[in-house]
Amino acid sequence: MERGPDVTLCDLWPRLPGGARSELMRRAAEADWWVLDALPSRWEALRPLVFAEADYQRFGELAAGVLRCALLACRRRAGTAGELCRALDDHREPRLLDPAQPLSDPALLRVARPDALVAGGRPWFVELNTGPNVYGVPGLERRAAAFARGWPDGAPAEPPSTLRARAVALAGAVPEPVPGGGRRRVLVPTWRAASGIAAKLGGAGALRRYLRPAAEAAEAVGLEVTVADLSEVRGGAAGLWVGGDRVDVVFNQFVGSVVADTAALGVLREAVRARSVRLFVPEAACLLSAKQVLAWMHEDLDLYAPEDRALVLGHVPWTAWLGPGQSAERRRDVLARAVRERAGLVVKPSRGHGGTGFVAGVEVAAGDWAGLLARRSREETLVLQHRIVPDTTWMHVRSADGTRETARVPFVVSPFLVNGRTAGAYVRHGSPGTASGAPVNTAAGAVSNTVLLLPSP
Repeated sequence: MERGPDVTLCDLWPRLPGGARSELMRRAAEADWWVLDALPSRWEALRPLVFAEADYQRFGELAAGVLRCALLACRRRAGTAGELCRALDDHREPRLLDPAQPLSDPALLRVARPDALVAGGRPWFVELNTGPNVYGVPGLERRAAAFARGWPDGAPAEPPSTLRARAVALAGAVPEPVPGGGRRRVLVPTWRAASGIAAKLGGAGALRRYLRPAAEAAEAVGLEVTVADLSEVRGGAAGLWVGGDRVDVVFNQFVGSVVADTAALGVLREAVRARSVRLFVPEAACLLSAKQVLAWMHEDLDLYAPEDRALVLGHVPWTAWLGPGQSAERRRDVLARAVRERAGLVVKPSRGHGGTGFVAGVEVAAGDWAGLLARRSREETLVLQHRIVPDTTWMHVRSADGTRETARVPFVVSPFLVNGRTAGAYVRHGSPGTASGAPVNTAAGAVSNTVLLLPSP
């Protein structure tokens, strides 16, 4: 079998000097930390994962290549966001989606955070996570800085700043020249919602505090920034205003479908579709997060250039889809393979998140497996994916009451990619007592963490 580029990720923490490791964890245990923004867990990590800087950079390049291959698969089936919705059989009404937006627009991959399980040191990308609602950045950066300060000789060091990289990209998203002259203005909005980060943080004040680092980073690269609630926006097709200030671009960390203020969304939608204001991350980017896209990549293996084919085979686990709109012949073929390989597969909704709907075939009786797949795939699009058994590492954690434990846990590494470049990383790892084989995500009790980097020799 063809293999992808030689990229290895290994937690180098055990190779660091024992005395320095003990001192860092002592400081961490005494620190007044708790949870990373809206990424709660019963536990928190007392040390980071540690990677070689060169491996981290190659990992980011690999992730960018996988995203590029994903977009190619989408563009073989659709030319615009609206056509991609139909190809994905997505009948939702994304209220800020511009159906005419071309899939050639590089803004679709402006911000991403693909999830990789690591097995035998090899990263396998199991989800792509593109779109505006990529959370956790400020808290992860604060944690990485605190870990780095606790290291006696300054190494390992923090990864490149996601906040700064995102601010630079934000400045690049503002049209030049600005209509009417003057400095370029960004709206950093708060919003009300029944789900997502706004609901998890519990109020506009907490959300404003969470967004403050993004606003400060934008000001640091020369942008004029307005922080206001979406309910304060005025205008429509002719433009968007907050008070007397015209807005050129909206730093959106929300998905339109979850925002409660429909009137404000209506104003914003008019401006977006008239192209009189820009969203920093177009809502169409969310469509690329559908896990069905991973299945398309495997369907298209013979259409990729040899190096991209090797990339998909070597770093995207075999994935196939079942769902409405599928030909009867293809459906039979996928179901037959699913039955043959049940113990080595997992099934999950194409558009699910947080581990909802995840089932490992090994946990289902052979006689029930085909029926479960057939029943669920009549109602929604599912993906079947080769089950990756991830590497584990010893992790030190503490609970809210100060209890400290050490456990060997699996982990997911998710690089933040901004305009295709790696800047920061989000790590989740299992917590003590997590069931073997459970999805490694916060909804299932996973612990949020970050990385430090060891310079190359």
